[in-house]
Amino acid sequence: MSTLTPIGARLQMALDAEHLRMQNEWFFKWHHIGSDRTIEIDSFDGRMIRYGGIKFSGTARDVFWSTIQRYARQKVGQLFDELETELQKCPLEIRLNALNEAQTLILVFIGKIRKAAVEKDRILRGNGIEFPPQQDLGSWAGAQPFDIEARTATLRHIYCDLEVAKGGDGMVFRDLMRDKVTLVKADGTVVRENIQAQVSAGMIITFDADLPLEPGDHFLRSLPSGLVEDYVVDDPNFMTGIRRIPSSFQSKVHRSREATAPPQQVIQRITNHFHGDNSRVTVGTDNSINVVNQLQPVAVANLVEQIKPHVNSLPEPQRTEITAPLKLLEDEIRTGSPEPSKMQGALRSILTIIEGAAGNLIAEGMQAMIRRILGI
Repeated sequence: MSTLTPIGARLQMALDAEHLRMQNEWFFKWHHIGSDRTIEIDSFDGRMIRYGGIKFSGTARDVFWSTIQRYARQKVGQLFDELETELQKCPLEIRLNALNEAQTLILVFIGKIRKAAVEKDRILRGNGIEFPPQQDLGSWAGAQPFDIEARTATLRHIYCDLEVAKGGDGMVFRDLMRDKVTLVKADGTVVRENIQAQVSAGMIITFDADLPLEPGDHFLRSLPSGLVEDYVVDDPNFMTGIRRIPSSFQSKVHRSREATAPPQQVIQRITNHFHGDNSRVTVGTDNSINVVNQLQPVAVANLVEQIKPHVNSLPEPQRTEITAPLKLLEDEIRTGSPEPSKMQGALRSILTIIEGAAGNLIAEGMQAMIRRILGI
């Protein structure tokens, strides 16, 4: 993240320090359970685990996994409790950004803890020279991405949506919608202009609940220069209204990698993406088969946006090897008319590389996304 809110900046510093503490204290102590002296390890339930002179197997390994999952679950709860306290102290205008930042930071932190647990388990099962494959034996209940996203959504509802509803001084919901956006369908059709919205990192909120919004649609935001930014909708995320809060879209979006341009040029670019290879208009009866085996540049650009922030979480040599094909993808997308064969080749190269990082959670997530976009 470039510029964080004060809440986000403090949280980032705290989580970096906590990750270092866990590495240097809790994870490190497990190396000594085979020594003659008794080692005390925090069980995160008010008691201490005491081990000495035993191997990391059987019950000891079971305790390791149950304890680290308890820590992750408790830590997520603690972080959101502290975040709720902080939200009450800051103005309504910055709460949404702070929540989005916190969700991302907590997701990354828990991902690091899971990665550390998997790697420590592998090392402790080894003999100092040879090490078995990585295994993640945790279900991570309470610390899964959907748990973190649900906690964020709850706080957003309480401290953003409901706070607007409390305004007794004439404040209306649309007062916070300070941006103007245009909805453009994936085929370039302009649906509606001058939609009141709030644009923030990764999300666009609008109370125009009757919009025919679908994944792959585009929101265009006008800039003072006369150019527009292009945001691609990943998830419309329709929220049903409650009491005085009207229904809304809190759409998850990503910024198009295309440069800002005049409105008509952006719309034409979207149209060109839709009316590319394999597009067809049929009049009358059509019994033919139209096989689409080429990648959609918008989908590939979205994939790259999701992968890039997590490359540093890959182990070596995958972290280094993925750089070249990932750059090839970016360069190809920037041309404005990428060749599907080149994109497919780069994606398959990335897939082959990260398949070598068996057991790595980030690599497994990347594999799933790439296989989905390749249709394999």
